[in-house]
Amino acid sequence: MLDRVEKKYPNQIGYIYALLSHLFFVSGHYFIQKASKHLNAVQVLYLIGIQLTTYNYFTLVAKKLSPYSPKPHTTKMLWLRGICGFIGGCFLLSGLPLVPLSEAVVLQMTTPAFTGILAVFLLSEVYDMRLLFTTLFSFIGVMLISKPDFIFGGSGSSGKAYDQKSLGIILLLITSVIASFAQIIIKKLGDLSNPCTTALYLGIAGVFGAPILQIMSGVNQIYLEDILHLAIVGVLRYASHYFLNKSYAYGEAGKISLMFYSQVPFAYIIDLIFVGTRPDFYSVIGSFSIFSCVFIMLHKQYKQSNR
Repeated sequence: MLDRVEKKYPNQIGYIYALLSHLFFVSGHYFIQKASKHLNAVQVLYLIGIQLTTYNYFTLVAKKLSPYSPKPHTTKMLWLRGICGFIGGCFLLSGLPLVPLSEAVVLQMTTPAFTGILAVFLLSEVYDMRLLFTTLFSFIGVMLISKPDFIFGGSGSSGKAYDQKSLGIILLLITSVIASFAQIIIKKLGDLSNPCTTALYLGIAGVFGAPILQIMSGVNQIYLEDILHLAIVGVLRYASHYFLNKSYAYGEAGKISLMFYSQVPFAYIIDLIFVGTRPDFYSVIGSFSIFSCVFIMLHKQYKQSNR
């Protein structure tokens, strides 16, 4: 079925896959929050890594595909993708507690901007005016939704002291840069690797890397409800990585990366449906700004396909 859709909409399918990927990824956050009531972040990272490894390995076996590449260069890039994902997760987990959540979200949303710039140098892609303006308005939308303290004032930190805030900001910016490199690697892999193979190496990196951090963070008791929540997260992460890897095979990295901004309004929609939190005026305007940029990119590709 997906093959027919890809052939019918070759210019739009990459953006659609990217939107699906980010929807599944944000949906997983909802269940991670539930599991994190009992488990620490490293435990969550480790258990998700086990599931990613298992799901993708058996998917490859079912499709009679090898999890290894006969080309050493491709294998190196697969390991690099996995290591980038794991290291990025480490910086993210270290930086989040040091920065107010609203500002942390804004900092994470700098990833597409870094990707667009890196794509110019590493992939020889053109950074045109449409990409510049959509990046700008997407970033404005994120700030309207997150309402960071350094712009809106107020008590975004909810009374908690952030003595190491500068360190947290640096760690989160490093996370964004690493995530940008990971997206460039996915684009470079393209047709050289099956999406499941790429995600497999990401899971393996988590399985082998997380126990090292677990020694320092300790282990919390796990309950049945945590297992159920993380099982759902594993499926959602599997789908998210699968569609993200496929998306870069059908579009330019700098433009595909802009779909990353859709995570913010998706998160507010999920929050509204499952938690009952209603977005304020700024959040509505910010979400509209982000989705407008998404539709601009899709409309451009649609017009090009009809020429």
